[in-house]
Amino acid sequence: MVTVKKILSGVVLAMGVSGYAAAHGHCGETALHEDMENLKSELKSLSFDLRGKDAAAASSRVDSILAILKDAREETPYKFTDEGVTGEALVSKMAEYQSVIDEGIEVFMSVDQAIEVNDIGQAGSL
Repeated sequence: MVTVKKILSGVVLAMGVSGYAAAHGHCGETALHEDMENLKSELKSLSFDLRGKDAAAASSRVDSILAILKDAREETPYKFTDEGVTGEALVSKMAEYQSVIDEGIEVFMSVDQAIEVNDIGQAGSL
């Protein structure tokens, strides 16, 4: 069974993979960096909404998180550009990065489904 801690761990992992994005330099100027900052904020708010059993707010947060993850999935992490990763190496690194993002999307889709049937307890335990 996947728990909220595992969800958050997965997203933290995604953010860690986007540590690819956090190669600093000019990464603060990238769309992916902005996505990760927004994701961090939405995750904190989602945790608060789930603890408060506020299904409407939690559902809205999950929708925002899904949109952020889908957007972030299409971005190329700054670290790849900064390190000059190209060709097959870039394809491989992007596939790994996108795989982690996809896992996060799947988890939050499950959370959203639990919220839709008004099972906040289940949503928090996914």
